[in-house]
Amino acid sequence: MEKQKLDRIILYATSFIVLAMAGIMINSKVQKSSVAYIDISKMLEGYKFKKDMEAEGTKNLYQIKNTVDSLKLIQKMGNNPLVDSQVMYAERAFEQYYSYSNQEMTKKIWERLNPLLEEFGKEVGCELIVGANGAGSVLFGSKKIDVTEDAIGFINRKYEKGN
Repeated sequence: MEKQKLDRIILYATSFIVLAMAGIMINSKVQKSSVAYIDISKMLEGYKFKKDMEAEGTKNLYQIKNTVDSLKLIQKMGNNPLVDSQVMYAERAFEQYYSYSNQEMTKKIWERLNPLLEEFGKEVGCELIVGANGAGSVLFGSKKIDVTEDAIGFINRKYEKGN
């Protein structure tokens, strides 16, 4: 009788251990990875804030470019040193504005994106999100941990709400 009780206890304990291990294994397979990656160029191309900023910047660049083109037409009509210097000044201003606007746009985009991506990572339960950009930072990433589309949807919803 004592032996049967001991056998039964061992059987229950073994069954419990086997079920617990099976549960842990199943949970680890079902649970989302705590590491993910985002295709940076794809995310930036899909970010509505970036598109809006580019549209505004392009409008300003066209205005400067039209001024440069008008000065060049005047320059072709005659040999005027004052017009020549204005053309050179306007072309330099165009190049400087283009460079400055790209730097400022990039800065503003990342100032918005960084806190949003941190919030996104916390929301989806990631401990680490790596940026894949095709330049070797991520050489391979399983599609299971690619959260690019989810991130694009998240940041665009936040942008549309005014955040």
